[in-house]
Amino acid sequence: MSKTITAQANIVMPSAKMEGRGRVIPNFALQHLKSAVLFRDQTIKIESENQGKEFGPFFEDIRTYASSCIMTASASLEALINEIFIAHGGELRNQFDDFDEGFWGKKGIERKNTLEKYQTALKMLNKPLIDKNSELYRNTFYLLELRNNFVHYKPLWDEEKKRNIELREVLSGRYELSPFLDDGADFVTMKSMSSGCVNWTINTIVDFLQEFDLRAQLYPKKMQQFWDIST
Repeated sequence: MSKTITAQANIVMPSAKMEGRGRVIPNFALQHLKSAVLFRDQTIKIESENQGKEFGPFFEDIRTYASSCIMTASASLEALINEIFIAHGGELRNQFDDFDEGFWGKKGIERKNTLEKYQTALKMLNKPLIDKNSELYRNTFYLLELRNNFVHYKPLWDEEKKRNIELREVLSGRYELSPFLDDGADFVTMKSMSSGCVNWTINTIVDFLQEFDLRAQLYPKKMQQFWDIST
């Protein structure tokens, strides 16, 4: 894909209350992903510059950029589905009799978790849902759980086996770990701070969004901006 990062544009939607004027909706999902790509590239750069060296102070910069990549990439996924639902004149918003109640209310869609929102959107559009057992869905779910571990620790729960799951258990083998650490280092907060993890992070987000877009087919121009960010 092209490495050109397209400048983000706000979407102007017609306002129902002001004939002949428009309402500008500030969209930040693309900006989040753009930031995540920059953090990914910095992680890769620092890791490459220090290849073969022993663990040192440079690793603190790697951790800063790698954790930021994970958090902003996840924020992009979360922001985008809200933007799609909220868009005035959009195919999803137009299905609500009372949008404020149906989306923002106590039992509204906004209270669902991120992946449930994407599935709900597909259901409302009468499109096939994304298989929850697919590698694509699981990668995205585990990425969001990894982000949750950094932002507000929440144990990962296995409904089928009724037990808490260690992130090490579900993330092992999905990406290459840091070359600067020994086996005794913490898997999430140390070993996962690597070029392998940040590449997996960006690829996971883009792959999921491409699958959703292939099914939903809502905003091709808007989504093209995401594809123009190199993975």
